[in-house]
Amino acid sequence: MKTLLLSAALAIGVYGAGPAPANANCDNATLHGTVAAALTKTSSGAPTATAYVESWDGAGHLQYQESDSQGTSHQTYFGTGTYQISKDCIATVYYDNATTNPYSYYVAPNGEGYWWVNNLNVGIVAAGHVELISRDLIVDPTATTPGPCSVSSLHGTMAWDAERTVQGAPQASDGFESYDGAGHLRYKQTNSDGYTTTTATGTGTYTISDRCVASVYYDGATVPMLFWVAPDGAGYWWINLQDSGVVAAGKAQRVSHELVLK
Repeated sequence: MKTLLLSAALAIGVYGAGPAPANANCDNATLHGTVAAALTKTSSGAPTATAYVESWDGAGHLQYQESDSQGTSHQTYFGTGTYQISKDCIATVYYDNATTNPYSYYVAPNGEGYWWVNNLNVGIVAAGHVELISRDLIVDPTATTPGPCSVSSLHGTMAWDAERTVQGAPQASDGFESYDGAGHLRYKQTNSDGYTTTTATGTGTYTISDRCVASVYYDGATVPMLFWVAPDGAGYWWINLQDSGVVAAGKAQRVSHELVLK
């Protein structure tokens, strides 16, 4: 019996496995469109937050817009880069005319994003996953044609969570936000420092540029939060740029087309 079972198993292994899957064969055209990411990291021992979008043209060139925050100050800027993607889907990327110390990215063969670590050895500890949000090249500060976004791009209820630093102390938060597609939102969130939990509710207003940059004002604030919005409204990538001692960035994902919070 054991001999028969072994023979059957071998037959399945030889005849039933089907053809071997084809190897991925990437090139520069593998990554074409706009990707986004938002994260917290450590820079020279201090917590910082970063959020950015990059538009890759599929031919070895990219443009990016990035915001960085140290909690009490921030910077936002545009830049450019060049890249080469090998057939085994590893991208070598040079930013802002650099000729040494490239980044190395692991690119999804289907072009849906890439995974990265800061390998420049400049005192920054950071890694993450960058997601494709549009096949359009959204990042272009010199563009003369309208981009794909408007205030109606955010409609429905978004969910988010984040670990952040508030006045130097760690804190975790999560919540819902319901966007009406016309510039108004409601939110509910929970915060915990590990010993005390609080809950907050409120309202806000927002605008979204045609290039998918949202300025969001919560509870009558005069300094906005900054979001990069997916044109289809499936999510946004955010960073706290209010310079109030909060280091925070992350992703929100649409969980319903309905306004859960009313």
